[in-house]
Amino acid sequence: GDCVACGRCCHHGPQTAHLTESDEVRMGEELLRRWTEVHERSGYRFVRNTGERCACLDVSAPGRFPCLVYEHRPEDCRVFRAASEGCREARRHGRLGSPLG
Repeated sequence: GDCVACGRCCHHGPQTAHLTESDEVRMGEELLRRWTEVHERSGYRFVRNTGERCACLDVSAPGRFPCLVYEHRPEDCRVFRAASEGCREARRHGRLGSPLG
């Protein structure tokens, strides 16, 4: 199926998608300022998340859930593959899009 029609893997708790140094370089200052935050206790940088979904998930168009920073997304997101066990788990438990058939 089309990942952009689902968006369920982008529904997770805060401090889930962390950034490595190379992620920070790839994103650049402007995107880091807009979309990420540094966790006070750990000092690690994470993609902003209200606790419901990743801030970079665009929910403005009905039935479409693209990533606003897809080209610059962190490695945590890059390793997540469609139809993987993690994907199937997200589709079982997540919200948005079509449920796994």
